[in-house]
Amino acid sequence: MTRRGLAALAALGALALAGCARTPQAELPNITMHTVGSSSAAACERIGAALSEITAERYGFTVTVTQNSTAGYNDVLEHALLCGQDIDLFCYTDTDNMYSLVTDGKAAPLNAWLEEFPALRASLPQDYWDCMTYGGQIVAVPGNNPNTYAVGFMARADVLDALGADAAAVRTLDDLGALLQRIKDYDPEGWPLVAHFGQVLQSGVGLDPLNNGLGVLMGNTGTTVVNWYDTQEFADLCARMHAWYEQGLIVPDAPLTAIPNARAVALYGGSVFSQRVGHRNIISVNRATGQKLDSIILTPRVRNTQALNICWCVNARSPEDEQRRALQLLELLCTDKQAADLMLYGIEGVDYRRIDENTVTSIDPKPEEEWSTVHWGQPNSTIVSTWVWPDGSEVEFTAPQGLVVSPAYGFTYTPAPELRPAVNSCLEIVNKYEDALLSGYLDPEEALPRFRSELKAAGIDDIVADKQAQLDAWLAQKG
Repeated sequence: MTRRGLAALAALGALALAGCARTPQAELPNITMHTVGSSSAAACERIGAALSEITAERYGFTVTVTQNSTAGYNDVLEHALLCGQDIDLFCYTDTDNMYSLVTDGKAAPLNAWLEEFPALRASLPQDYWDCMTYGGQIVAVPGNNPNTYAVGFMARADVLDALGADAAAVRTLDDLGALLQRIKDYDPEGWPLVAHFGQVLQSGVGLDPLNNGLGVLMGNTGTTVVNWYDTQEFADLCARMHAWYEQGLIVPDAPLTAIPNARAVALYGGSVFSQRVGHRNIISVNRATGQKLDSIILTPRVRNTQALNICWCVNARSPEDEQRRALQLLELLCTDKQAADLMLYGIEGVDYRRIDENTVTSIDPKPEEEWSTVHWGQPNSTIVSTWVWPDGSEVEFTAPQGLVVSPAYGFTYTPAPELRPAVNSCLEIVNKYEDALLSGYLDPEEALPRFRSELKAAGIDDIVADKQAQLDAWLAQKG
C-alpha cells in the first residue's frame, strides 16, 4: 500500500470525528458539507450552526459542516462516499482523477442544474467552467481562485534577515541550494528545507501536467505530450534533490511526514518550504505559521491545466431536493461576503478579530476549539475580508513577473475506458516514487530505473499516446 493510502486509512476515523451530529433545528431539512481543514468536531458544529442561521432564514434548511485535513483528503473522502456516508456537498482536490467524478458516480453532472442557478454560473468566467468539463459534462464548480500561479518557496523572514539574504535574489534552484547551505551553516540544528504533507518540491516546475502528470507539456509550451518521468530533466532534478538530502539540507524522511508546512517549520526548525506562489496562498501560510515569510519565485506566472485544481461537487447519490439545496449553499458561499467570511475565518470575536469592514486578523488567545481552514479551500476566496497582521499591516507580496499560458489551458483529459486500469496503476506507481525521489530520500541511481520500468510495464506509453490524440483533437476543435 502506498504512503498516501496508509495516510488515508489512518484518517478514516477523522472524517467522522470532524463532523457533528445533525441536531440544529431538526424540523428543517439538513445537508452536509465536507471540506478541507483540521478543526475539531466542536468547531465544525459551531460553524455549522452559524451558517445554518443564514440558510434557515433564506432557504429553509440547515447545514452540517465536516472537515478532513489535506493529508489523504481525497482518499478519505472517496472512501466515505463509497461507504454511503451522508455528504451532499464536498470539496475535491484530486486533479489526477477529475474525470472519475461523474464516470464513477461520485458527482452529479451540473449542466442542467446551472440553468437553475444563473448567479452561480455568472460568478465564474467561462474558461473556469471549461476546466471542469469532462466528456461534455460540467463535473464541478471550480473554486474561484486566480487561474495563474508561480512555482516557488516560502522562507522565514527572520532567518533571511539574520543572513542578510534577499528572497528576490533567489531565481533558480542553484540560487536556492546556495541559500539552503547558508541556512544550514547558520543553524546546524535545524533543517533548511521541510516538507508539506511529504512533498518537498513540486514536480511540475515549468511544465503543464495535463491534469494527472502522466504525459506533460514541457515548459508549458508546444503541443507534444512527453513522459516527464523519462526525461533527462527529471533525472537531473532527482539527482539535485538527492545531493541536497545528502548535504543535510532537507529534513530526513520527508516523504514519510504527513504534516503541513506550518507544523513542519515549528517541529523541525525549518526555514523554507515549497509553495504555489499567489497572494491568497501567501496570506494563508503567513497566517498558519504566525510568522512573516518571504516569497522565493522560480517561474513566471503560468496558466495551465493545473491552475484550477480545487473544485466543489454535489453528491450524485443525494436526492434531487438535497442536490438543489447543496447548490443553493454553494451559490451563497460564492456570492455572499458574510457567509464567505464565516467559512474561512469562523465567528467574529471567537475565531478572529475584525479591524474594519474589509480587514480581519487573528485573535489572541486562539480558542481551544479553533476553526482552521485555508483560503484556497473556499468556494470563493475573492470576496472575503483581507487578513492582516495584528498591528494592521498587510502581508507583503510582490506578484511574479511575466505570464506563460499553456496551449492546453482548458483541456481536460478523460482516459479511454480500456486505459483506466493503466492510469490507476501508473498513478499508484507515481505515488510510490515521486515524492521520495523529489525529496532526495531515494537515491535516483537505484530508484529511478525501477520507477521508469514499472511505469512502462503499467502502460504509460499507451496513456501518453491517448492523451496526445485527445489533445490534438481538442486543439483542432478549438481552431
